[in-house]
Amino acid sequence: GSSLLTGPEGLMAKERENLKRLKCLRRYRQRYGVEALLHRQLRERRVLATDGAAQQAHTTRSSQRCLAFVDDVRCSNPSLPLTRHCLTRI
Repeated sequence: GSSLLTGPEGLMAKERENLKRLKCLRRYRQRYGVEALLHRQLRERRVLATDGAAQQAHTTRSSQRCLAFVDDVRCSNPSLPLTRHCLTRI
């Protein structure tokens, strides 16, 4: 592989074409200059936004109460994470 990348001298026409394709594929969908800078900034903003949303969802979920009713009175215990009921009801 690395011997092909030394240069096109001594290569057959088909090998030169394959070398061109290989070089094009190495650069495929890479961002350069301003486009790369904007893409990195957008990615950083998305990470910050999703981290904030994840923390907010966690605090909202952890503050919810159990949904069980005992003698027509709602349970006052907090629900377990990713559930709708407290430890006592489960």
